[in-house]
Amino acid sequence: MNFYIALGTVDFLEKLREKHKKENMATFYNNETAILLHETTNKSVFAAPRRYEVLAGTGDIDSARFAALTYVPVTEEGKPLFEYNITQTNSMTQNTSGLVAFRALRPIKSDTFVIASFWMKESYYLDWTRSPAFLQLEQMIDKTKAGINQAVFSGPVYTKTFHSLQDD
Repeated sequence: MNFYIALGTVDFLEKLREKHKKENMATFYNNETAILLHETTNKSVFAAPRRYEVLAGTGDIDSARFAALTYVPVTEEGKPLFEYNITQTNSMTQNTSGLVAFRALRPIKSDTFVIASFWMKESYYLDWTRSPAFLQLEQMIDKTKAGINQAVFSGPVYTKTFHSLQDD
């Protein structure tokens, strides 16, 4: 499965989504930007998207009202270990209250993986960040850091959160 992310203004991305209503797309925004997510087995309709392959995933992103995208830059040498560890996270997200979808995304032309979680509302995400399951995910990242003698991460890990346009 292919996963594409396009950035732009809310108006531009919504027009693009409307033009391609039959595609599996969802629009989100925050105070910095808007993103349009496109999940398909085909090529993207975007001109220049960020391209990913879905390593692991559950649920339907279209029903989400809040999204958290964690960006994880990984060295070439660290990719196999990181990919193995991240595909083991499904058990950490099963039966999580308010979680509607999860995607672990492998970059096609960069070093930055994306761990995307999609929620019914922001409060469920905030509750999860204080849960044992979230602590497990952080420990998995730490385990990856300590897993080999060379550096696994090529930059800082960070998270950006977004609200769905469907809230408005």
